Amino acid sequence: MHAKRPLLLVPVALSLALLGHSAEAQSVVFKRFPQQEEFGILCWSSPVEGAGFVSQIVVFHTNQNGITKLLWESPLDNSYSPEIRFMPEITVEGLALALVERKTGAASGELDVVGKSRGRVRRLTEIDGYEFEVTRLGGSKLPLIVAHRDASILDVPEIYRWNGSGFVEDSAAHPDYYRELLAEDEKKITTDTSAAVLVNLARIAMLSGDRAEAKSILETALAREQNKGAAADKETLRRISEAQRSMTRRRAAAPEMAPNQR
Repeated sequence: MHAKRPLLLVPVALSLALLGHSAEAQSVVFKRFPQQEEFGILCWSSPVEGAGFVSQIVVFHTNQNGITKLLWESPLDNSYSPEIRFMPEITVEGLALALVERKTGAASGELDVVGKSRGRVRRLTEIDGYEFEVTRLGGSKLPLIVAHRDASILDVPEIYRWNGSGFVEDSAAHPDYYRELLAEDEKKITTDTSAAVLVNLARIAMLSGDRAEAKSILETALAREQNKGAAADKETLRRISEAQRSMTRRRAAAPEMAPNQR
């Protein structure tokens, strides 16, 4: 008798059939969940003529008899170069979180956090960025996700924390991280630095808790762009204006602290 083998998933077979003539461009990544090897996750990507690449995430369960059951599949997505890793420190309903990273462009990508919720496997969070890292900051008990957002101007990373059901943005809770980043980035600034870059630097200053520095940077950015006269970039001026208004709104919304809290 031949031992029973896990059934080949239809999506996998279909993806291989789609790739056919361009096998060199295909990508199929497969991993089993830690401590739960009967659960598997894969992501395939395939070139489509006239439409770039498409990809899909598939999660399945294989029982003791080798029978495979599809648990969840994502919609087709315009992305490529999938990578899969796990976050075993966070387990929901017995299943560790899976992180699937895919490229959506030369300097852009997306990160899908896949796990269990109410007994069903699904996408728990989707985060945009061009690069993602899992780390701990300031003695955090659980890992955080740092999404690097801009590869071409000046990166203003966003920090996400686990809230029990998904990842939520928590950048403002980590001023030390942005304080260090601000010190590093300010060394790169010159008199030729564009106003667009300065807007991002002001955002880092705000997240570091240095409102005065953020205000000063925005004033420099505004003067630098206005000095261009008719050649001033309207989008950059809009971004500066919005950043200044945002600072005003935050200051107005911030509760007055008691003397012993300052």
